[in-house]
Amino acid sequence: MQQQWIQIPGGKFVYQVRHRIMEGDCQCEHGPVLVHLPAFEMTRYPVTNGMYRGFIKATGYSGGGNFLQHWRNNHQAGDDLPVVWASLKDARAYAEWVGGRLPTEAEWQYAAGGADGRSWPWGGDFDAARVNGKGGVLMPVDAHPDGESPFGIADMCGNAWEWTESETDDGLHRFALLRGGSCYRGPHFWHMDGGAQPIHSHVKMQLLADNLDRSGMVGFRLVRG
Repeated sequence: MQQQWIQIPGGKFVYQVRHRIMEGDCQCEHGPVLVHLPAFEMTRYPVTNGMYRGFIKATGYSGGGNFLQHWRNNHQAGDDLPVVWASLKDARAYAEWVGGRLPTEAEWQYAAGGADGRSWPWGGDFDAARVNGKGGVLMPVDAHPDGESPFGIADMCGNAWEWTESETDDGLHRFALLRGGSCYRGPHFWHMDGGAQPIHSHVKMQLLADNLDRSGMVGFRLVRG
């Protein structure tokens, strides 16, 4: 699969985020606040296993414990599936290699929904046919073209959670914020809602150590500009 960079025009929108109270206060902006964004580019798809294999082959990068764990048993390791079991550090390393970076929360949310206040990339109402409903089995990142955002960004809800460039250290904890939800509904993500999540929702991911921060349901996409 060839990655595509999609131009997101500059604009303004009302940024407001729903946050799970049981995770505690995440000390981040939740709005409502009017945000002005300059133009930027975002990858149409999350980074896939095939794309990340190219990075490994070119650089020899190695992440240590639990790194790309799914590749070892060939489980959900297809080239067109989103790469998972990659920590925030692993995602940043790939981003640097391709000349990009992880999106800010505002960039992610604007690219997912534009400026009209919609809850889902395709509109105001949830539609299960537009997202991965396989119950914990990842799907190819181009499997739901009818679920794309108004800018043509694909797979933003319900396949794998996505890292954002939101690392925070409040003096007691380090954490980052994830977007989009995942296809997994089960006890290992006990503090997160299962399934696809609205674009105005985020969850707090405690950062402990790279080997512990990696998950089979967390991937990423990139921006530049």
